[in-house]
Amino acid sequence: MTDNPLPLPFQIPNDLLSNYQRAKALLQFKFRGRKTIPNALVFPVWIEGAQCFWYERQLTQGKEFRLVNAVTATNTLAFNHQYLARALAEAVGQPVDAANLPINNLNGQVTATIEMTVNQMTLQFTAFDKRWVFIDESASLREIDRTPINELISPDGQKVLFTRDHNLWLRDINTNQERALTVDGEEFYPYAIPGSVYGNDAFVTLLPPQAQWSPDSRRLLTVQLDQRQVKTVGAIDHVPLDGSLRPKTNERKLAFPGDPYVECYRLLSIDTETGHIQDANYGQIPTTYGGAGGYFENSLGWWNTDSKTAYFVDVDRYYKYARVIAFDTDTGATRILFEEPSTTRIDLTVGPFDQAHLIPMPETDELLWYSDRSGWGHYYLYNLTTGQLKNPVTSGEWLVRDVVHYDAKRRELFVTTSGRETATEIGAQRDPYYRDLIRISINTGKITTLISTDHECITQHSKDIAQWLNGYVGTSNGVSPCGNYAVVTRSRVDEVPETFLLDRDGHKLMVVERADTKALPANWLWPEPVKMTAADGKTAIYGVIYKPSFFSTEETYPVIDQSFIGYAFPIAAKGAFACSNALGAQYFEAAAVAELGFIVVQIDGRGSRYRGKAFHDSAYGWLNSASHIDDHVAGIKQLAQRFSWMDLNRVGICGLNMGGNGVLEGLLKHPDFYTVGTCGQLYDARIMNANQGDYDEGETPRANEKYYEELVENLRGKLLLMVGLKDYVPPAVTFRVVEALQRANKDFDLIVEPNWGYTSSVYQTRRAWDYLVQHLQGKQPPKEFDLAAPTTKDS
Repeated sequence: MTDNPLPLPFQIPNDLLSNYQRAKALLQFKFRGRKTIPNALVFPVWIEGAQCFWYERQLTQGKEFRLVNAVTATNTLAFNHQYLARALAEAVGQPVDAANLPINNLNGQVTATIEMTVNQMTLQFTAFDKRWVFIDESASLREIDRTPINELISPDGQKVLFTRDHNLWLRDINTNQERALTVDGEEFYPYAIPGSVYGNDAFVTLLPPQAQWSPDSRRLLTVQLDQRQVKTVGAIDHVPLDGSLRPKTNERKLAFPGDPYVECYRLLSIDTETGHIQDANYGQIPTTYGGAGGYFENSLGWWNTDSKTAYFVDVDRYYKYARVIAFDTDTGATRILFEEPSTTRIDLTVGPFDQAHLIPMPETDELLWYSDRSGWGHYYLYNLTTGQLKNPVTSGEWLVRDVVHYDAKRRELFVTTSGRETATEIGAQRDPYYRDLIRISINTGKITTLISTDHECITQHSKDIAQWLNGYVGTSNGVSPCGNYAVVTRSRVDEVPETFLLDRDGHKLMVVERADTKALPANWLWPEPVKMTAADGKTAIYGVIYKPSFFSTEETYPVIDQSFIGYAFPIAAKGAFACSNALGAQYFEAAAVAELGFIVVQIDGRGSRYRGKAFHDSAYGWLNSASHIDDHVAGIKQLAQRFSWMDLNRVGICGLNMGGNGVLEGLLKHPDFYTVGTCGQLYDARIMNANQGDYDEGETPRANEKYYEELVENLRGKLLLMVGLKDYVPPAVTFRVVEALQRANKDFDLIVEPNWGYTSSVYQTRRAWDYLVQHLQGKQPPKEFDLAAPTTKDS
């Protein structure tokens, strides 16, 4: 594709320092998220009771808030920014820039005429650590009470649930009186706390208490997290940030695969009027991996409309079954409604960071259950009175990717899908990872396609982790509450993203935004999507090629495989900029490395996600086989046959953020192909969160496989290992490899950062660039280059 709004190419300096400076400029985009290329991705927030949404438009300098009226297909300023800035400045006693309002967590209401002309906007928002309400028409501003994130208000609005000292407490909103609901909570047995991430309470400050109110506001369904018998992992703070000289030791609870005890939940109900606590007579359930957030954010527990019967989901520690259980909160009696087994692993979601795709339907005592039992991820409708399957809702050799909207009145689902068009002859050449948007009748399974093109079509949904990264926390959704409109961003790696407003039948009503690419460097070359064949000689695999801005078909370039093996997470970008993985982080990382004078390739091999169960399960039993390094080698060789400018005598592999395993897969299993590797974070299924390692390898790892410390004799190339001692993945994984390399008398390079944790640091990135340039290009990196120093634009 050549949809490039930039000027025609001109001569680009090709000295090494200039290459580094341009690479640095591209890398800066990685750290700005969706603000890198303004308006590449739109997060619509629909206004309750109105067919309007607001969104944040990024400007060259600052931002503004826009209001789209879906009925009239108009896009106007949402409110008077000058009035709000003036009122806010007066209230807080400091200047406020109207072109860059310091407000977030917005929600609003509008009043409109019969003709749907909006005539007043009332806005609630957070600014300067306070909550405010602003009426646009009168330019009036006042402070209002702010509901803390760690509180859960009852449906009748009379009571507030919160946690204190590991216990549950209740506050009466009218009298402000507080009382304890539990008294036996303790440090490693707290109430209403989500499961940890590698022993860190990552979600505690982001989520409300793990509980759900009954519809009548009397009872609570909640959990108590049991870590008491989970073993600890120690860490040493060698260079304390407080300036003290004495190293400090820290411990955290972290179960490894094979440990006898893992984190578990106790399920219980509390009657807030009598204080009676009723355990579910079922036993504890493990905190399995399978979604971001807490137990209730994943829809793993919910109430019947009778406010007496509750339901919860139990997933086996080794993911061999999932059960739906009915819980009588009067007596504690439980009943298994249905169970789904698996010979490999149960998946309640399609992505590693997605929340579970379950949709409780309490109004009809039904459940939309997500399963890949057919080999593809689909929905099945269950009767929760009998536990019987009523009917499959979706089917075919394609999978449901995201649940965007559930319409209870119309009994419809809006979902994105992958591979649906690829399964047809006309769409056979389409990338099967590309998403579309469809509307489905739950009763009949009839599908209405809203958008399906040879693009990645992104529709925001409330459980998308990208919303957490952008501060929306589940408030943005691509489909209107009434189900009549949809907002979709259409993108490819080689095109400018556009966002459209569609009606419920897929008719385009207006263009909401088109990404502003003026910030891209001169002579920007769009990445190129490519299709290859896996090492098995039959399976299609997909990837992306990145080239430097001074690229010439008359030259040859070293090749870099940007790897992400070992976590089953696809790395190859599907959309441009923030429309790709991690809001463009891997897109711009690859582009930056290419700008140093390399051809960078991203490939998703067998064992990664989003291609159906058989494709994903080809890596089951051995973590390090995810995305099959053999497929990378086969794919790069095929590309070199097509493109003479790829030099297969100089092939390196890099894996910074979570991609270190791929580097060792390449250097130790294909030493004749990969000659240089820069290795960041390493994983080992024996030394990781049990609920992740158990998911990837089950109770027993695949036989006849070897760990990296058993393969170090194969090392012949140049290897740079990098590790941060504060990584939540135990650094012991890296040090086991270091110890084995030393015993084998192998030369390698090692960088240890005492105060760095997860992801790659700026220092690690710069050293990795230098390493690749030095050993694949035979050049000395520019000593005057400083990746940490701000660019002219940043400064």
